[in-house]
Amino acid sequence: MLLAALAEGFGLLMIVPLASIAIGQQGPAIPGLPADQRFLLALGLFVAAMAARSALLFARDVLTARLRTGYETSLRLRSAATLAQRGWPFASRIGQAGMQSLLLNDVPRAAEAVSYVLLFAVSAILLGVQLGIAAFLSPMLTLVAIGILAVGGLSLLRWLRRGVRSGLAISETAEESAGSGFRLHAGLKAALAQGTVRAFLDEYRSSLGRTAAHQVQYLRDFTAAQQLAAIGAAIAAALLLFVGVELLALPFPVLAASLVLFARMSGPAQALQQAAQQVAAYAPSFGAVERRLGRLEALDADGSRADPLDWTELRLDGVRFEHQPGLGLTGASLALKRGEWLGVRGASGAGKTTLLDLAAGLLDPGEGTITVDGRALEGETLRQWRAGLAYVGQEGSVFSDSVRANLLAEGAAADHAALWEVLDTVGLASRIRALPGGLGESIGDRGSQLSGGERQRLVLARALLRRPTLLILDEATAALDPDGEAALLQRLRTLQPRPAAIVVAHRDSTLSHCDRLVSIQHGVLSAAGPKRLRGERA
Repeated sequence: MLLAALAEGFGLLMIVPLASIAIGQQGPAIPGLPADQRFLLALGLFVAAMAARSALLFARDVLTARLRTGYETSLRLRSAATLAQRGWPFASRIGQAGMQSLLLNDVPRAAEAVSYVLLFAVSAILLGVQLGIAAFLSPMLTLVAIGILAVGGLSLLRWLRRGVRSGLAISETAEESAGSGFRLHAGLKAALAQGTVRAFLDEYRSSLGRTAAHQVQYLRDFTAAQQLAAIGAAIAAALLLFVGVELLALPFPVLAASLVLFARMSGPAQALQQAAQQVAAYAPSFGAVERRLGRLEALDADGSRADPLDWTELRLDGVRFEHQPGLGLTGASLALKRGEWLGVRGASGAGKTTLLDLAAGLLDPGEGTITVDGRALEGETLRQWRAGLAYVGQEGSVFSDSVRANLLAEGAAADHAALWEVLDTVGLASRIRALPGGLGESIGDRGSQLSGGERQRLVLARALLRRPTLLILDEATAALDPDGEAALLQRLRTLQPRPAAIVVAHRDSTLSHCDRLVSIQHGVLSAAGPKRLRGERA
């Protein structure tokens, strides 16, 4: 930034000898060079300085672009890393709409604030160098220019305050719009079937209208300040010309060079004004990011995946975890052996999913202990435990992508044959072979081209690619018919080596595939007795 400004300033200084020689004055004395050669030398230096300026501006703009994009990438990654490191209870409170607003609105706007800070720095450095050169030519005229800039800066404070208010309002209403948009998308199918789309659209229109109103107000303020700055620049130019000619009686070459410099300053000065307003409007997004995530965490330097834990027994002893009074687990003790299938039954809200989240290490118990072979489920043990765990919920994540991309979404390393093997295990291979693109076929938004049961089979196939030592199934087969579910669960039980499983289900036919059952009532876990498998003799 500084080198480009100095190159431009040196080129503009060449106006003085050029103008002096052009009007027949002596100009700078260079021994052995006649006037015409001095003119050509000054002209050559001017062109060389402007060429150097262009090269430096190119390098400057490339570097600032890298800074801007690199910062936004870093901010996005650190936001995602912070969300992940804070754990599931923290992430669940933010919710999907909050995440959408964070990553699609707050983070980009914060990064945009940084880009305007860079623009402010470029303009400030350029303006400072130009003022220094002007002071070399005419100190008194430069003082007048500094006074004009100071008045302009004071008048800008009002617009900066308005920009901050607009930025805060835009950030808040954008979150409302994101939430309304998410509800519209999530409820669109039922709304279309019921003819209630109007209610969703009315809510969305209202939230969008509030956001648009704040954006228009900000743009009105920005444009008003911009035009006032343009008028001020014209008045400043006239005032400087009057002072230079009438009061200071500057020589023509000095006056010409000074006026060119001051004319060039109007661009950086207006860019300063505009950048300051933009920073004021976009900077509140930093506050929005901080309100959601707190202080951002650094990226984990060790991103390597841990080796799965070779374990024998998982134990929960006197575990208690309440999300709020009366919601969660108030007492749970159990042991799960490697390869054993444990069924969990209970009414909705009894604490079944809380039990699963505790076993997965997603929640830390308020009381009691969770251990694997006597080691607390924390630190490196927890990392290794998670490396061998596959968690499949009723609403498993299916993405708008190909079958292959969905299977490999969690980073599993699997070849073509391995993909077909897991698809065959979950009973989905024939369906995928029938697709025109096979593994490369897109399955639509959230798997809309598949049935509910097929989506659950696909998510289970993705889980099996992890070669888990523990399967956590939370109503993971609820969308399948009983016969299809029975065949699938039998295939899962015959996997070698067979993973342990914790199965939450409401259907007895699902739980009949487990080695034993536990029941949760009002947050208390108790044994439900042994359970015979289908086909086994008493």
